[in-house]
Amino acid sequence: MGEKLVSVLMVNYNHEDTLAETIQSVLNQTYSNFQFIIVDDGSTDRSCAIIESFQDERIELYKREENEHICVATNYGFAKVKGDYLARIDSDDLWYPDKLEKQLLFMEEHPECSVCFTWCDLIDEYGNNINELEKSLLKLYESETLEQEQWLRKFYFEGNCLAHPAVLMKREVLENIGKFTLAYRQLHDFDYWVRIAKQYKIYVIQERLIAVRRFIDKQQTKKNASASSEKNDTRVFNESMDIHAHFFEGMPDKIFLKGFQQDFRYQESHTKEELECEKAFLMCSPLMGWGGLAPAGIERLAELLEEENMRALLKEKFHFTVKDLYSLTEEHLFVDLILKSRYGEMEQYRYRLEEEKRQIELEKHQLQQEVVNCQNLISEYANSTSWKITEPLRKMGSIARRICKR
Repeated sequence: MGEKLVSVLMVNYNHEDTLAETIQSVLNQTYSNFQFIIVDDGSTDRSCAIIESFQDERIELYKREENEHICVATNYGFAKVKGDYLARIDSDDLWYPDKLEKQLLFMEEHPECSVCFTWCDLIDEYGNNINELEKSLLKLYESETLEQEQWLRKFYFEGNCLAHPAVLMKREVLENIGKFTLAYRQLHDFDYWVRIAKQYKIYVIQERLIAVRRFIDKQQTKKNASASSEKNDTRVFNESMDIHAHFFEGMPDKIFLKGFQQDFRYQESHTKEELECEKAFLMCSPLMGWGGLAPAGIERLAELLEEENMRALLKEKFHFTVKDLYSLTEEHLFVDLILKSRYGEMEQYRYRLEEEKRQIELEKHQLQQEVVNCQNLISEYANSTSWKITEPLRKMGSIARRICKR
């Protein structure tokens, strides 16, 4: 096992606060035969000076002048890989000392394993364990080894559940799968795992061998790239929709059948043409809690209906016609949760304004009634006998007041 060279790839941008600890966690590995590729993506802080302060011949620092974000920088690093295996770590996460050793031992004992992940701990920006505070996220990362079709089904309906810094894979996987897709800034790793799962079985060691950092102090201005924000959350939504639009491309029919047959409209679908119809219907489904229809599914059904043989198949087997497509296009397309939230806030604001308006109208009505009551009371006094008898006295009082003012 000691003869196997592992290439460790880390991309950094302005993480001077966590960088040294991350580097040290790699250098402290009990398995020492590794190439440590560090790509600095145009940092403007002290990152490069910190990296250069480590006197270790295994470190290879590549400085990029321009910040182009993680996909470009990672793809640059991919070209520098020399090892039999490739591991990834982000510049704010940590490896426990035996992480590489345990993964390599597992993969050597299971030669059919080409891609291996582990469980993780969650830490905050100060290194404190926050497993109890982030139970739902921790549980998400506690996956188990699944078959290819199970992974793909899980990815399709639930999203990502693998921690990027936990991966160790054979170099042949990198050579077969290729580079990160530049279009995905938030979900570049998720897209990569989907592409891997179409060709390989993913294994998971159910042991916490890394620590993933989460920036939870809202007063801190520095956050990791995946931290929640309106821009990041919107990008996650848009990238997820695009990944799902291409999800079934390149997926072997055998894997598709095993993974998704339970969701078919026509359970006996098995021909290439029938499976294309099933994929189109699946692509229409709302995903991961988002409402509405996915436009990619509508588009695919429209394409199939343009082909005479597919139009006949859709009608005969799936009882779906052009009119049914028109019914689908009456519905809203996918719903952006942020816009939905904003709409909900606006609806609540509108309700509060209507309540305030009703209250003002009620107060106005009450005031108008009081005016009417006062006018009636004045009229009663003006027409009363006592009012008329005392009128001369009131006039004399008025004259006296004017005289006193002089």
